[in-house]
Amino acid sequence: MNDDINFTVYLNEYHFPEPYEVNQRDSGMNNTTRVILSGNERYAFRIYNNHKDVEIVRLEQEVLSALAQQSLPFQIPVPVRNKRGDTLSIAEDGTLSALFHYIDGDRPTASNPEHVYALGQIAALLANALESIKPDRLPLYSPYYELEYTYAAMDEAAFLSMADRSDALRARSINFEYLQRERNLLKEVCVELEGWPKQWIHGDLVFNNTVSRENAIIGVLDFEFATMDVRAMELAVIIVDLLKPEDAELKMKIQLLVNGYKSICPLTAEELQLLPRLMKLRLLDVALHFAVRFRDQLDKDDVLCQIVDQSAFGCKWITENWEDGIT
Repeated sequence: MNDDINFTVYLNEYHFPEPYEVNQRDSGMNNTTRVILSGNERYAFRIYNNHKDVEIVRLEQEVLSALAQQSLPFQIPVPVRNKRGDTLSIAEDGTLSALFHYIDGDRPTASNPEHVYALGQIAALLANALESIKPDRLPLYSPYYELEYTYAAMDEAAFLSMADRSDALRARSINFEYLQRERNLLKEVCVELEGWPKQWIHGDLVFNNTVSRENAIIGVLDFEFATMDVRAMELAVIIVDLLKPEDAELKMKIQLLVNGYKSICPLTAEELQLLPRLMKLRLLDVALHFAVRFRDQLDKDDVLCQIVDQSAFGCKWITENWEDGIT
């Protein structure tokens, strides 16, 4: 998806109070997002880039509907019905899109300690809210601990062979090999996690999927990857989002995030002990996800190079620093 998209084709599906204007907005790898202005009303419009699976979006909206029945201390996306009365629009080529009421605010940043602590709190509040929902649909994305099942086609040989696809990737052969060793080490904990209690999690709760206002986080977005998993996986995903090589305050920020979470929802000793391995699971999942995207020619090699470097850094940082004492 790019700026050549004819948004009129998609937006003609909706009744707007006044003539609309399409404004640019940062989009992730998985979706194209724009802000739609219509009179005094604002909307967030999303086109799903990485799949044409109606059931994934139906489940996402069912999770949102279940959460909307609770008195949440933060906002979540509210879908807008199209001219046919549906909250999901399907183009002639099968492309899926949805329109949501806009949540007014900014993106939080890891450079603001208040945002870091608040994101930990939001993660705990969301975990508590998701624990009680019971959607009719079953999860469509596998839990993180089913890594080998999810990426069965991207097995050891296939993953390591990615390093032979270009000179830039070949320069990262050591990182590919290192990540595969970490993957092999995680197989035992993945089996252990099958016996742990499960609940619904957001699955991709990171800074870019939340909305802030001043020092508070007031909204959570993008429930597309909601699935059933162990509770602490939600926190592990956010911590991984903090892992940046250039950040000298990394350990302090992680402790702040964990403290925010624990102020709402205490972690068990077992969950705290498990966190570093859950974080590595997230890093491996991301690396394998983008290896598949590169194999399927959805990205160029520079994207996979960046992901492999980030994932390798993250796993090494966890190994070298976690035992020093995140409590």
